[in-house]
Amino acid sequence: MKKNRGYLLALDTATLGLALALSDGAEWVAVAYWRTADRHTADLIQRCQDVMAKAHLTPEDLVAVAVVSGPGSFTGLRAGIAAAKGLAMALDRPLFGIGTEEAMLADLPPWMETLDVILPAGRGRLALRRYRWAERWVPGGEPVLTTAEALVASWTPGVWLVGEWTARDHEVLARPPVAAWLVPRDGPSRAMGAARLAWARYQAGERPDPALLRPTYLRTPSVPEG
Repeated sequence: MKKNRGYLLALDTATLGLALALSDGAEWVAVAYWRTADRHTADLIQRCQDVMAKAHLTPEDLVAVAVVSGPGSFTGLRAGIAAAKGLAMALDRPLFGIGTEEAMLADLPPWMETLDVILPAGRGRLALRRYRWAERWVPGGEPVLTTAEALVASWTPGVWLVGEWTARDHEVLARPPVAAWLVPRDGPSRAMGAARLAWARYQAGERPDPALLRPTYLRTPSVPEG
């Protein structure tokens, strides 16, 4: 691959899988997604090195690193942020933390108008937050806990359901009429969204210190039931 102005690597380990996206700001060099029982930082770094090697790139070709910073699972976020911090600090590169919901919404069109962002919250539950378009995607409040069954029962026709859910939840959600309003946004799409947003911030001159990045956890005990 011909070397150019530099590349950005984005990681996402916030929920059910692990994903990475490698971009030069104009094209996707690589996008990868996998499931693993062990979300070890070492495994994630090795995957990053393998992807870059296949593209004939080295870590030094990176100008920045991005990571989905939450909310999400405790174990997943720790692994992703540890890997991203280690890489960014070793290379002396900026590290962009991109929120999970922000990454999901990165390229959704304004004409969707109203949507519910959904994330798996463990124990068969989903965390849901309503967003509306007002020059940008604006949250309507704090997340609430629900289940796939309760969500379908209370769903308002015309409201998009955007996010990630388990295979079991999909069996419930993927039924008419709700099925037509589902927009999956799992690891690959979130990693790509994070890369787009981080690249724009990098181009705007931002250079965040990797040491300052902190995860945002979904603290389900304090989230109201809905």
